[in-house]
Amino acid sequence: MKVAVGTTNKSKLLAVKKAWILLGDAEVIGVGVNSGVAEQPMGFREILEGALNRAISAYEIVGGDYSVGIEAGYLYLDSKVLLDVQVVVVMDNNKKVTLGLSPSYQVPQKALEYNSLGEYMSYISRRKNINREIGAIGYFTKGTITRTDLTYSAVVMALVPRLNPEYYEDIPSIDELRRIIAKKPI
Repeated sequence: MKVAVGTTNKSKLLAVKKAWILLGDAEVIGVGVNSGVAEQPMGFREILEGALNRAISAYEIVGGDYSVGIEAGYLYLDSKVLLDVQVVVVMDNNKKVTLGLSPSYQVPQKALEYNSLGEYMSYISRRKNINREIGAIGYFTKGTITRTDLTYSAVVMALVPRLNPEYYEDIPSIDELRRIIAKKPI
């Protein structure tokens, strides 16, 4: 089985490899793609759109049986509550998509003063590529939970319908998901 992933981030690729064991042996191929959304996505709609765009672009470059798009972003509840969450889109070669989310955690409001959470984390941790390693969550939890862990949980959640196809008869297509994104308040 070949799985294209719309990232070259090693922590995210490791998470996909670990999760994909649930479906069987796979060659996981990471490719650099553009998300088509802001560097730091804000709101569920934009995060989901970025993940979908990454899955589609990875598939267009690599092909394969499946493609995966992973996008992290902020859910801004109010001036006191800013959450970070990862959204995963898994697309098969029939252009059907399933979704998963990671656990979310509260991000310091100060992060909004930077172009991205990665930039903020590089500043406070003094580690240039922390976003490609343990991530903000690894820093804030003292290594208890890492970016790989968050991504792994989101990928597993996106695989639930694929692990249990007898319960999921109507998996949306790319076009159906795009229509949902465009019209529903999410």
